[in-house]
Amino acid sequence: MDTTRRTALLAALAASGCATATEEAPAQAALGPYKIPFTEVIPLTSQSTGVDYLLYVRVPAAYAQNDTRYPVIVTLDADYSFAVCANHLEHLADRMNQAPQSILVSIAVANIYPNRTRYYEERSRDYTPIYWPDGGNTNTPYQAHSGGGPNFLHMIETEALALIDARFRTLPGERTLVGHSYGGLFSAWVLLERPDLFDRYLIVSPSLWYANKWMFDREAERTSVRLPRKTRVYIAAGSWEEQPERHGFMVSESVAFAGLLAARGDPNLLVKSRVFEDETHASIFPAAFSTGIRHMHQTML
Repeated sequence: MDTTRRTALLAALAASGCATATEEAPAQAALGPYKIPFTEVIPLTSQSTGVDYLLYVRVPAAYAQNDTRYPVIVTLDADYSFAVCANHLEHLADRMNQAPQSILVSIAVANIYPNRTRYYEERSRDYTPIYWPDGGNTNTPYQAHSGGGPNFLHMIETEALALIDARFRTLPGERTLVGHSYGGLFSAWVLLERPDLFDRYLIVSPSLWYANKWMFDREAERTSVRLPRKTRVYIAAGSWEEQPERHGFMVSESVAFAGLLAARGDPNLLVKSRVFEDETHASIFPAAFSTGIRHMHQTML
C-alpha cells in the first residue's frame, strides 16, 4: 500500500472511532492482568505433608449480599482447573440452575507454576495412594515421590476443608471432589477409603492402571462397605484415551470400575459413567466437568 492510500485509510479509521495502536494512533493504557471476580488465594502450609499449598477460592457473586450457606466443590490441579471451573460453574449456575451456586476451592502447590517438572513431582506424591516405583505409563523419575495420598487426604480433611468451613459459609454435608488423571485416581481412592468426606465425586480419566491396577483389588476389599448417605459418582473418559502405549486402557478400565461400583447394589451409591467421543486425555476435563456437575446435581437425584 502506497503512503498516500495508507494515510487516507488511517484517517478514515480515526474518524470512525476505529483507530488501533499504530505509529499514527496512540495505544490505550494497559489496565493490568485480568482477574477472576469474587476470588481470593489463601496460603496454607500443611502440617500433614510439610508442603506449602495455595487454595484458590471463588464465591458466588451474591455471596456478600446474603447469609446463605453454599455447597463446596473441591478440584485438584488448580493451575489448570480453577479458571475453567470458576467461569463455567458461574455460567451454569446463572442459567436455569444447571449447577448450584457454590464455593469453588482448587488446591495448588505454591511456587511451582509453570515448572512442569515440579508439577509432575508434586502431583505424583500427593495423588497416589501407595508408593509404586514403576511409573507404568508416566516417566519413572517422578515415581520416586509417589505414595503421599494418605497424607494429602489428611491435609484436605483436617486443614483445607476445616479452614474453608471456618472462613466461609459452607454446607459441610454437601461437598464435591473433582480429579483428573492422577487426580482421578486419588478421587476414586477417597471414595473407597473415606466415602463420608464428600457426597459427590467427579472422577475424570482416572489412572486406574496405577500399581498393576491396585484400585481394582482395593475395590474388591471394600465392596461390602455400605455408604452412610446418598453419594453420587460420575466417571468420565475420552474415547481417544484407549492408548496402551500412553494412557493404558483408560476407557475400558473407567467403564469397568464404574460397573464394579454399581454392582455393589448399595442404594446410597448412585453411579453414572460416560465415554466422550473425540476427546483426548488433555481435552476431556472441561467437557467432563460441565456434564458431570450438571448430572450429579440434576439427573442423579
